[in-house]
Amino acid sequence: MRKVIAIDGTHLYGKYEGMLLSAVARDTENHIYPIAFFVVDKKNDASWTFFFEKLKSIAVDGPNLCFISDRHKSIANGITKAYDPAQHGYCMRHLGKNLRVNHHCREHFYLFYNAAKAYSPKEFSYHFVEFKNYCPEAAFFFEHKLGFEKWSKAYFFDNRCDVMTTNIAESVNAMLIDEREYPVASIFNSIAKRFGEIFKERRAYVLKCKDKKFVPTTEKILRDNMSEGNFFYVKNISGDERQYTVFGSGCTAKVDLLERSCSCRKFDLVKIPCDGLFAIEAR
Repeated sequence: MRKVIAIDGTHLYGKYEGMLLSAVARDTENHIYPIAFFVVDKKNDASWTFFFEKLKSIAVDGPNLCFISDRHKSIANGITKAYDPAQHGYCMRHLGKNLRVNHHCREHFYLFYNAAKAYSPKEFSYHFVEFKNYCPEAAFFFEHKLGFEKWSKAYFFDNRCDVMTTNIAESVNAMLIDEREYPVASIFNSIAKRFGEIFKERRAYVLKCKDKKFVPTTEKILRDNMSEGNFFYVKNISGDERQYTVFGSGCTAKVDLLERSCSCRKFDLVKIPCDGLFAIEAR
């Protein structure tokens, strides 16, 4: 399981109503990995705090653990009480919806997306300044009320693993739309059965690939990076074993293997570290 957990809640439509809370992550194959489900009467501080306290027995607290959710105050309060070192970020899509509805920046919210997904502070600053020129009130809110570290990839305290939204949790909610009308016991029985069948299929698939060094998704990424990297030329101009100049695809970039970002012209080159190996990917 990747150490990034998407948190969400959805309404139940049975006789007693209530809410179904869920914690969902992704595995190394980018498959949805459901962790926990919980039924409560409503979403409030007591419900979310109890949910996170129970979740700690499965997802151990630590500074490398990250939660992604919407801006519901009870979620933030529950994470603060139950998970102290863990990080908490906001869903980019929910913030974008708030931007369009409350700040009326529908035409320019793509600039906010560009800033949120930027890898380096330099790239982030470029997009955010442009966004600020068009939507100054919204930019003030994102900078001073929320803080860059809550929603931007460049300033987040730890690795979000490119999980910028709670879409994986909402996909599970959509999958369980029929179960939301069942009695509580039937909800959990159906969840256990459906995901048990899915895990059985995944396990059979993985056993076929057990002799490979990487899972299929990672192997494909590495193979594609190596193919694209064959068209790049690398020179060690400074003599430093960790610093290189990369030429190719109409751009020039200076890459430091021990830094997260690199300086370049025309467009960015991003290095992808993988077990001590470094591939250069154009984006």
